[in-house]
Amino acid sequence: MPDTNLNISALVEDFAHKLVAAVEASAVQRMQAALNGAFGAPQKRGPGRPPKQVAAAAPAAEFSAQKRKSPPKQLCPVPGCNNAAAPVFGMVCKDHRNVAKSKIEKYRKERRAGRVGQAVDAKPVTAKKSKPMTPKVMRARKLQGQYLGALKSLVGAERARVKQTAKDKGVGEAVKLAMSLKK
Repeated sequence: MPDTNLNISALVEDFAHKLVAAVEASAVQRMQAALNGAFGAPQKRGPGRPPKQVAAAAPAAEFSAQKRKSPPKQLCPVPGCNNAAAPVFGMVCKDHRNVAKSKIEKYRKERRAGRVGQAVDAKPVTAKKSKPMTPKVMRARKLQGQYLGALKSLVGAERARVKQTAKDKGVGEAVKLAMSLKK
């Protein structure tokens, strides 16, 4: 009987030593991985797929807790319809896919107005119209276009010469020079 107790206690003691060694090795490995990650040192890799590490799994758990909220289900804009809208049918349900786009736009406008509390017939905000161009601006833009077009066909020293002329004497003279160099 005492022989078996010693044998069992030796086995338990051996198992406990191996368990402590494995836990210590794992802790050391995790600390090395954390330090290498903090200082930007590359991890040692062997052949095959790298093993999963507890230290690497911890940040992933933080990101999974901050999961993006899914947007609310978009419903068909037709009044009284509670079906889901589908991008395939232009964001209406399959039952209303043949409804005219102008009607669907009207339904959407009514829904927005009801949600915000605006009048249904409110005019949409439009961009301001720009002032008509003066003849002087039109001539300057036309000349600039001619200059850029002439520069495209020139290379190297000729191009540099035309650019310098534009700087010194003006774009009109540079266009004349570029046209003469083209021929």
